Amino acid sequence: MRLAGKVAIVTGGAQGIGRGIVLCMAKEGADIAIADLKLEGARKVAAEVAALGRKAVAVKTDVTRQTEFEILYETVRNDLGQIDILVNNAGAACPPGNPFTRNVEEDWDRVWAVNVKSIFFACKAVAPYFIERKYGKIVNIASIAGTMNSPNMPPYSVSKMGVVTFTKIVAKEMAQHNVNVNAICPGILWTQFWQETAERLIKAGGIFADMTPRQVFENRVNVIIPMKREQTPEDIGNAAVFLASDEARNITGQALHVDGGVVM
Repeated sequence: MRLAGKVAIVTGGAQGIGRGIVLCMAKEGADIAIADLKLEGARKVAAEVAALGRKAVAVKTDVTRQTEFEILYETVRNDLGQIDILVNNAGAACPPGNPFTRNVEEDWDRVWAVNVKSIFFACKAVAPYFIERKYGKIVNIASIAGTMNSPNMPPYSVSKMGVVTFTKIVAKEMAQHNVNVNAICPGILWTQFWQETAERLIKAGGIFADMTPRQVFENRVNVIIPMKREQTPEDIGNAAVFLASDEARNITGQALHVDGGVVM
C-alpha cells in the first residue's frame, strides 16, 4: 500500500495505459480521479476502482482546454479532499507510417495540443496547490518514439520528446517546493495505434503481406525488443506507482524507459 492516503488524478484513464495506471495505483491504496473525454469509459474504470475498496470519481475533461483543469481540480478536492499525484497520460497520435513530407498542419496541431500543451495546462493549474502544500508528484507519459526520433510519425515523435524536455523544466522549477516531476517512456504495447500501424504494413506488402495485424505486432516485438516481450499497461502502471511513491522521493527530472531494452 505504497500510496495509502493519497489522491491521484489520471488523465486519459478510461482505457489502455491510463486504465492500467489507475488500477495499479488503486491497488496500492490511492483514491483516484479519472479524467477523460469518454465519460462512460471513465465511469466503468471508476467502478473497478471502487471494487478494490478505494474511492473514485469520473470527470469528463477535455485536456486541450485550460479552463477544464480548474474545474477538474475543484471537483477532485471537493469529492476526494486533496490532490497528491497528477499523472498526465492523455495522448493522441498522428496517422502512422507518414514521413514529414506527407504530414499536414492538422497532424501537428492536434498532436501538439493533446500531448504537450495539455501537460502545460495541467502542471500550471496544479502548481500553486502543490507549492502551498510543499508536496506533490507529477508523472508525465512520454514514449520511446520521442527518444528514437521516429521518421514514420514526426508530429508524435516530436511531441513526446517535448514531454520529456518539459518534464525536466518543471522538475527544475518545482524541486525547491518538494515536488517530484518525472516522465515514463512506454515501449511497444498492443494498442489501437499499433493495430493501425500493422494494417498499414500489411497493405504495403513485403514480408507482412500474409500476416494478421497481431502477427505483425508480434514480429516487431521479437525483432525490436531485446527482451522479446511486449509491454503492458500494468508495466507502465507499476512504474507510475513507484515514481509517485515516497520511495522515489529523491528522483526527479528523469525519463524512465519501460521498453524491454528497445532504446538501449
